[in-house]
Amino acid sequence: MRAPAAFAPLAVFALSVASAACGGSEGGDGATSASEDEINAGTPFVRSDQVHLGRAPRNTLDLQHDVTDDFSRPNAAADKAIAELRATPTSYPVYLGNIHTWVYDADAAYRANVHTLAARVHEATGARVFFYFEERNASNGPTPVSHAHGPQLRALSKIATLLMATYVTGAMTRDAVQRDVKHFHDWYSGELGVALPDMLIDVDTSQTAGGAYYGTRGDLANFNQAIGWTLDAAYAMHFGGFHTMGNAGNGYGTKVAADSTYQALDRAWKALEAAHPRRAFSGTRPL
Repeated sequence: MRAPAAFAPLAVFALSVASAACGGSEGGDGATSASEDEINAGTPFVRSDQVHLGRAPRNTLDLQHDVTDDFSRPNAAADKAIAELRATPTSYPVYLGNIHTWVYDADAAYRANVHTLAARVHEATGARVFFYFEERNASNGPTPVSHAHGPQLRALSKIATLLMATYVTGAMTRDAVQRDVKHFHDWYSGELGVALPDMLIDVDTSQTAGGAYYGTRGDLANFNQAIGWTLDAAYAMHFGGFHTMGNAGNGYGTKVAADSTYQALDRAWKALEAAHPRRAFSGTRPL
């Protein structure tokens, strides 16, 4: 991985977030009222970038190398992560891996192991931990977490931020992007009761062929617009922030995120910050 671009140190990341979303416009991507910005002023709207290969700010510490893909050894993984964090303290949020909802919903041990890992790392270090939260992939169709496991997911979200993997692509309209984001708003907050500030909306920035279910799908120019639409929708619907994921190298037949994608995201962030001067923003590229 190339060295990341120059960045300004982040303010200390908020360890506690609001337990409920503020009222206001829930479905659009327009401006949030000044009163809402004032209410939320103490809770930063967070940016996190994964596998950015120098194209985005360095704003997240990735410790997924300490964790098995199936979370099968949570105590050993926690010990490694805790040791790394104690040796090199950081104010960044700490990324610990990828939760697959179809496994989370079906496997009690998996759910327990994820919670054990998050709790041990958070309690020992005070770090806010991040998990990618994926409802589908190339082999599994969309599988939202069921009502039965809502209480466990809410408990997890008190100590770990969930990075909600949208399937925003270069083939989507602005309305389609908003519907994609609104799914996570309506199901996980509205139905399961997870606090909106405890979720970040994610876009996979990989360059993909037309048949892919995520990424550019061969239309980089529209995708670069769509990433800004997604950011605006995440803010308007009161999520805690925005996350990008991308493949390294030629992973899964894709290409890494284009420079133009992160340039478009930077422009959208700057416009959002300018529109909401009362709100704190964390993890953004220096102006």
